[in-house]
Amino acid sequence: RIPSRRSSKAQRSEVWGNQIQLTKQEILKLREKENKLNDRLARFEQFYSEEKFTKEELNEKTKKVEAQIAETQKEIQAKEAKLEETIKKFEEATQAMEIEESGGGRDAQCLCANNLLF
Repeated sequence: RIPSRRSSKAQRSEVWGNQIQLTKQEILKLREKENKLNDRLARFEQFYSEEKFTKEELNEKTKKVEAQIAETQKEIQAKEAKLEETIKKFEEATQAMEIEESGGGRDAQCLCANNLLF
């Protein structure tokens, strides 16, 4: 049985949707990691105020965690850029599929050549 064009469109949409959802989940995990690191910083300050840490210990621990936070923020920015790019490509592919369905096959072929469709 040969699948219809509609099921092909649905399959493509599902693939794009899965990619978008996966990237959103990755961003959420990174934000959770960032929140945990920020909580750790707050605990360090509390320990220092309770005299459980010396100023030197506080500074040392704070620098390490701040470096981890900065790295996590870079990862979040990269994932957000990837998400934006994926959404843009999805929208372009959807538009190409609509052109193809409406009989504008030549335009859709051009978009296929530009790797906008699978």
